[in-house]
Amino acid sequence: MTPGHPAPGGKPIPAPKGTKATIELSAAQLSALRTAAAERRSFPVEKTAVGSISFDEDPAIVQAEATLIAAASQLDLTGRELARVRSLGADNGIPQKELEQAVSAHETAEAALKAARDAVRALGKSDTEIDALIAAGRIQSLPPGHGGRKWALANVAESDSVSVRAGQPVSLRVMAYPGRTFHGEVSRVYSAVDPATHRVAVRAEIADPANELRAGMLADFVIRVREPRESPAVPEAAAVREADGTNTVWVTVDRRHFSQRSVRTGERSDGWVQIVEGLEPGELVVADGAVFLSNMLQAPPGD
Repeated sequence: MTPGHPAPGGKPIPAPKGTKATIELSAAQLSALRTAAAERRSFPVEKTAVGSISFDEDPAIVQAEATLIAAASQLDLTGRELARVRSLGADNGIPQKELEQAVSAHETAEAALKAARDAVRALGKSDTEIDALIAAGRIQSLPPGHGGRKWALANVAESDSVSVRAGQPVSLRVMAYPGRTFHGEVSRVYSAVDPATHRVAVRAEIADPANELRAGMLADFVIRVREPRESPAVPEAAAVREADGTNTVWVTVDRRHFSQRSVRTGERSDGWVQIVEGLEPGELVVADGAVFLSNMLQAPPGD
């Protein structure tokens, strides 16, 4: 047995530089393995979340808009009262205290309207939309299932929320329609983080031409936060999670000698694992049986 080569029968010996271990397998052991070349594949950068199908109107927006309309109405009322008191003046028996109360009420109404405008603006409405809402004096409701689309609300992890933006593609699945995927896009990312769950609410508009989605249905969300990127990839069974938390693959050149190599993994998609570091496309890896080889290293000498 020469340095750098393992003993026959699957017994490990010290590994060459750049690998964790090297094993030479017998013919019987080789029959239990399948090798495949690492491929270059495209991996979408996605974030997952759970949530539900929401109502046709966003309750938070409806509440904020209702408060805005009430505040605008109150400002108009206090403005007219202030104008009446000022027009009469002290000469008509209006005491100074009544004038001061009218001024105070009007200033309070102004502050309330500003706060209400800020609240609606924070939910994504523009100043033009806010002015139109105030001028109309009522909430402009959308018809149910407007344009064959539904609202959905995802609860995104705080760490993932910084990557989510309006306009990003969304796909979701619901238990009522197994195997079906509904598609849409992010319409709003709310600014507050829930202190109890450390999640951020993300609202999406989902295409539902057949009007199949119902408010309250639980949904699994996938949000594509970046365009797909190509990377080396191996079948999922080829990447082994070791006891120390690292990921490894078993690489071979001659399909007889197998070297364990540490790799850094990334996304997973359609049964493939993205290899961010440690492997090049075209290198042969153990596609089936990698766990068997890793377990072999843990076997006591002589087994």
